[in-house]
Amino acid sequence: MKIILATTVIIFLSSYAAADDSDVVVSSIKYTNDFENGEALTVVHSGKDEGTEYKYRIFDDDDDFPDNWQEITFNDDGWDVGNAPFGNKQSEGVNPGTIWQSEDAGGNDGNKDYIILRKDFVIDDTSVILSGTIKSAYTNYYAAFLNGQQIENCLDYSGYCYEGDAEYWNKDINIDTNVFVNGNNTLVLVGRDSLWQGGDNTTWLDGELDIRVQTWKDIPVILGDDLIIKVDFFNGDNENKTELNVTLEFEDRETAYEIIDIESNETYEWKVAWTPSRLGTHNLTAKILDQSLTKTIHVGYYAYSLNFSSSYETSELDETTQFYFTVKNEGDVNDNFSFSLSGIPNDWQYAFFPSIADLEPDKTANVILNVTTSNNAPAGDYSLYPIVRSQYYSQTTNTVVESGASASTEYIYKIWNASDFDNEFYTADYDDSNWNTGAAPFGDDDLNGNEPNTLWQTSDDNYTHIAARHLFNYEGDQNFSQIRINIAADNYYRAYLNGELIQDCLSWSWQCYGEGDYWDTEVTFNTSWLKEGENLLAIAGRDETYQGGNNQQWLDVEIETLNLKSNLWGFEEIYEELQLKVNETYDFEILVPITEKDIDEGEYVFTVWIINRGNVEDTYDVAVSLNDTVAFNVVSYNEVLEIPYNQDRNIELKIKLTDYVTQFSIGNISISINSRNTTSELNAETNVIARLYVIPDTLPPGTYAESDPLVNNSSFEVRWFVEDWYKNNEIMGNDTKYFIIEYITDSGTNGASWSEWEVWQNFSSEHSSGIFTEAMDGYRYKFRSIGGDNEGLVENKENKYDTQTIVDISAPYAIINLRTQGNITNLDYIEIEWDVTHPNITGYTAQYRLNKGNWTNIEENTLAKWTGFNVPVNGEYQFRIITSDEAGNQGISDTSESIIVDTVAPNTNIKEIPILTSSNSIEISLENLEDTFNVTLYYSVVRENQEIVPINWDKYGDYAVTDFPVTISLNNQFHYYFKIIAYDIAGNHLLNESYEELIVDQDPPQKIRNLEITDTKLVENATTDVVLSFMSSQSQDLVKYRIYRSTGENNNQTVIGELEAGELYLSYRDSKVVLGYKYFYSVVAVDRMDLESENETGFIVLEIEQEVVEEKEEDESNNSIFIGAGIVGLISLAGAAYYFISKNATEVIIPEVAIVDETQSVLDNETKESNFTEMDGEFLCNACGSMFKMGEDKTCPSCGVFEE
Repeated sequence: MKIILATTVIIFLSSYAAADDSDVVVSSIKYTNDFENGEALTVVHSGKDEGTEYKYRIFDDDDDFPDNWQEITFNDDGWDVGNAPFGNKQSEGVNPGTIWQSEDAGGNDGNKDYIILRKDFVIDDTSVILSGTIKSAYTNYYAAFLNGQQIENCLDYSGYCYEGDAEYWNKDINIDTNVFVNGNNTLVLVGRDSLWQGGDNTTWLDGELDIRVQTWKDIPVILGDDLIIKVDFFNGDNENKTELNVTLEFEDRETAYEIIDIESNETYEWKVAWTPSRLGTHNLTAKILDQSLTKTIHVGYYAYSLNFSSSYETSELDETTQFYFTVKNEGDVNDNFSFSLSGIPNDWQYAFFPSIADLEPDKTANVILNVTTSNNAPAGDYSLYPIVRSQYYSQTTNTVVESGASASTEYIYKIWNASDFDNEFYTADYDDSNWNTGAAPFGDDDLNGNEPNTLWQTSDDNYTHIAARHLFNYEGDQNFSQIRINIAADNYYRAYLNGELIQDCLSWSWQCYGEGDYWDTEVTFNTSWLKEGENLLAIAGRDETYQGGNNQQWLDVEIETLNLKSNLWGFEEIYEELQLKVNETYDFEILVPITEKDIDEGEYVFTVWIINRGNVEDTYDVAVSLNDTVAFNVVSYNEVLEIPYNQDRNIELKIKLTDYVTQFSIGNISISINSRNTTSELNAETNVIARLYVIPDTLPPGTYAESDPLVNNSSFEVRWFVEDWYKNNEIMGNDTKYFIIEYITDSGTNGASWSEWEVWQNFSSEHSSGIFTEAMDGYRYKFRSIGGDNEGLVENKENKYDTQTIVDISAPYAIINLRTQGNITNLDYIEIEWDVTHPNITGYTAQYRLNKGNWTNIEENTLAKWTGFNVPVNGEYQFRIITSDEAGNQGISDTSESIIVDTVAPNTNIKEIPILTSSNSIEISLENLEDTFNVTLYYSVVRENQEIVPINWDKYGDYAVTDFPVTISLNNQFHYYFKIIAYDIAGNHLLNESYEELIVDQDPPQKIRNLEITDTKLVENATTDVVLSFMSSQSQDLVKYRIYRSTGENNNQTVIGELEAGELYLSYRDSKVVLGYKYFYSVVAVDRMDLESENETGFIVLEIEQEVVEEKEEDESNNSIFIGAGIVGLISLAGAAYYFISKNATEVIIPEVAIVDETQSVLDNETKESNFTEMDGEFLCNACGSMFKMGEDKTCPSCGVFEE
């Protein structure tokens, strides 16, 4: 909102004395002398009046509030929008604009019990704000913030904060105007519904923000007022004006000057402070360029006169008396006169009619003052002071001695006991040299938000008094109107200035008691007591210790002078003294606490109080008469009593029994009381009666019953006795005649409800016990004994019982539970727990048995409901609990489920498997199964000759023992490893690193090379040796070579021998081969798997031929046998050939055989043997046996042999 200042012109303005061609003018002259009240404006209206819209959010707890929620800069765009008031039901006839419903969550907490409201508003100019007020209507707690500044936080409990019901308004809080800012402002209200112990779920929150702004209305000006003159200059030109000289001329002070700049079509405000120095009319003239404007202001004064028709009246108690007077406006301005009364006792009442007189100058009003006395006002004359205040009344205050709370003013002080207190402490020459120095306030603790500067503590009746002296210099104006002292005392004080008593309130009176408030007392005293130069302020304080007091002490003081504005024009405020006499009233009351007394001693004093109910002290004459002076004597009494008003005295009538008194004697004493001072007859009479005390037997028997508190039988003993105090009373006791034994039962409700009392039996005094046979299990029984005596007096046992017995016949049984999973475990420690619902348990014994043998204790007489069991050996275990109760019952629990303890791991392993196999699968079987329950099979597989250490294991699968044997597929040329971990049903297992392995080899070896079959050329007995020579197979896993022979190509070959592998060149001699046959030989390589390679086959024909051969040259004597190029290939064709037998030197015919190619008809001895043999497109090196592809250089890559 934008604040606009309204003005009302009540004094004329002169016309412009301006040139027609000027566009800059003095547009107005205004003033104000109101710097406090101003004009009231509402910037945020209440929801009750306007349904004001707020941003709001409801929370479960203040911990949920977002950060910076109270700041102007907080972003509340996502919040809800609602109209105030916020609540859940009608309040003071107003309906909520937005529902806020809290929810009880049990205990002392709730949900949706907090709400935050945010409202933005705009102020254009904060400088015109004089004051601000936030009003709040709420239940139960609230807080208010403005622009992030806390105005009040009442979100927690305190007597000041809590409001049970919402009212318009619960709180009315003033705001520091510095909190407002130009532009956007934010008001934040917080509400909290208290749901302590459920609360009442009533919510309400509404608010209003009001400000008071400076106004410029022409209101009366009183001499002494401070004014602000506001001159408005307007520039009507199209151009800005700069450095313009302006003046404001006064008649009673120097002219004010200013140089100003005015923008085009704008107004410039110029403010000048002025305090008029004389009464009458003042002309103020403002000038700019050739323009001027004059304003006339009248400076007035106030005054009044009073005329009382009577200043003295009389009154009775609790009576209203009227004083009549007139008030006349003697000033020159309209005035409102208000009235108050000073000096009236606190319990009196007064009222002025009218309470305010609105008078024009020279006008008069009739006023009535009604004064009502209290019903206990002491008789005497009372001075009352009517106070009349003009609406223009004001005074300035000057502090002469500052309070300790504001300035820590120092004193010389001493703390006293009451008996030591020196009443001369205030005199100028008093010796205070041994006193202490300390600053006021003096006190024992925080009081009303103030902290003491000097400690003053009392202890019961000790240190209850304090005296303090303060010397100060005064050099101020002596022409002040009033001087007063302000005192904050808890509880009493006495004050002096320069030896003059200001006020004595060191003892109790209706107007003296204080509680340390600032200020408890404001006392105006004689202005002449304050001297120029050095002054002595002396004050004493006393703490009230009556009935213990409250252990709070406080003393602080300040002195102020006051200057009345009316002094400026010579008017003195009128303080008229009225006298009201309260007439004497005589009355009294007699109070007799005991009017009849049976006297068992020689003397007795009757207390008879006389209470003075009048309002003045009175004297009372007392007369006593006795009807029986033989049996009784009046020893003494107070014959005359002087009693102050509202107090009492005791007659103290003492009576004595004579020796002639009997139980039938009655002493009737008449007491007459007469008021001595009353002018009319005032008397009263009362009676008291005395008798001989005869002790009657009024004492019924005192008995009690006993029984055991806990039994385990349906029949039990009940015993009864006479109380010792009764048995030993020889006068009224020791006469018990019978005992009535009664009982009640709870019917098994565990004491929750009880039956009505029933009589069990009536026993004579000769019996002292009996057996109660009606008990039931689980019931409680209460018994009481009611005794009767010879006088017929019966003992009163109403709502009482003597003894209680609980019948517990049932044995307690525990419900046992083993803290294990399943009934088989591999743990050697078992925890057993149990629960029992039976009451009065005294202990538990835990037992176990092994393999259904004898029971053995684990733990005895424990109150714990669990135990741990360390298993000694493996086996089957069972457990039970024996429970004992207070009644002596024992219950054995059901035997627990069996649990088998097995801590030994199985030693199962894989049956041995061959290290080598050519199979496509393998069966894994187990041995040493024992109690194995399941097995985890692990494997590792790598290519042969690529093994690594350690072995990397993979899980193959989990199996039951019944799943074995397990068949596993195999792949050729791989090395397999297998191992297992065997588990028994208890989970025991060994991490065994032993394993089985196998190698899969499904490839037969390569065949041998270069098979040559020759004979030895020796014949013996028609046999010869045949030699087979060959090169080894190139396979790496050879074990041996196997040689087969047959006599026909298709005949079954017979193994004739084997050779171990390992050599590159091998030969085998077939001994004593019978001549005359064609023999076929096969050589195969045999590997580790006993797989045979392709056979390499050849044959040889052994024939016997008789031929004489002519001897040739030596170089031809032996024909070499050539196996030409491709001999292996020829052998493989199995072509038959003959060896030709050459002739030796002796020409003996020696049968020899040789293998030649059947297709080769001529053996060319001149043909040179090749170093290579071609086979299937590749070449075999005859030197080293390597196979290779022939290149252009025809060289063996292995050994370097080349074709020549």
